[in-house]
Amino acid sequence: MTPPNGTARILVVEDDPFYRRVLEKRLASEGHEVFTASDGREGMRIIVSAEPDLVLSDWMMPEVDGLELCQSVKTGLKDAAPYFILLTAKGELNDKLLGLQTGADDYMIKPCDHAELIARIRAGLRIVRLQQQLRATVAQLQALHGRRKAPDGLDPVDEEPRDGTSG
Repeated sequence: MTPPNGTARILVVEDDPFYRRVLEKRLASEGHEVFTASDGREGMRIIVSAEPDLVLSDWMMPEVDGLELCQSVKTGLKDAAPYFILLTAKGELNDKLLGLQTGADDYMIKPCDHAELIARIRAGLRIVRLQQQLRATVAQLQALHGRRKAPDGLDPVDEEPRDGTSG
């Protein structure tokens, strides 16, 4: 869960050790808790155990690539899936469309501008926070709705009108 002070739990999945370290340092300097993985398989293990708010993943990696990781996370975790940014050298329109259609929330081409990367991460985290707030509000409303049951157990909203007419 994203802490309220603007920091987040971010997973960087990148097979290039130098680039992975650069991203890790940049994100840590922004105050984020950063996890790293060198391929999609390791990334999946970290997603399950650390529950990051956002995943920043390369596409082209050995073992499980970023596209496979994205698809697996988005279909397996559904609403609980983290915000997912594909960061890749694949810059063709068809690649971008495929990445976004597979479930990526955003797509950036490497090498990318640091300021733009941070801006997109902040935008993604705003969406994550709004989704978390929405889920909490829905849970509160469901709890309140559950307390409004009539003594006979009927839901007052589902009752027939008293004037004999139907809905």
